[in-house]
Amino acid sequence: MIRMDYLAIVALTAVTFGCAGVQHPVEPDVVEVTLPVSADRVKAAVTKVLADDDYCCVDWKDGSQLHTGYRGEQPSIWDWLVRGRFGVVRSQAEASVTAETDQRSRLRLQVSSEGKQTMFDSWGPTTPQVPQSAQNKLRLIKNELKIVQTTYTTETFYGAKQ
Repeated sequence: MIRMDYLAIVALTAVTFGCAGVQHPVEPDVVEVTLPVSADRVKAAVTKVLADDDYCCVDWKDGSQLHTGYRGEQPSIWDWLVRGRFGVVRSQAEASVTAETDQRSRLRLQVSSEGKQTMFDSWGPTTPQVPQSAQNKLRLIKNELKIVQTTYTTETFYGAKQ
């Protein structure tokens, strides 16, 4: 009788904790937008923003495709402790720019992040941190291009059209 109780407890524990480790796939952070500037200006802004953020190998392939290396982190004498004890996240970016007209271009920006908890874990996909997110990169690119979005309507201020 005790053996059956013991097996039931072990089976219940295995099912409970075994199901708790299910991981859901993490999709890369993607943003697609049409910008009211030429493709050359967009490429220059993307290059500057990613290079300023310390992404490695910011080189355009085929004139419209960009795939960076992993983003460099700020070096510190405590890196061994941070990576070994607290884990680390690394990210890389991909961009494509296509010209729609002389003064309009389409930008697709994708940021993929990988992380691990300790130095003994393997890298796994994770959600990008806010400073490395595609939305934040798009904001920085628009700032570089001096694109200001001011599309206010009366609904914005009064709640209904008048």
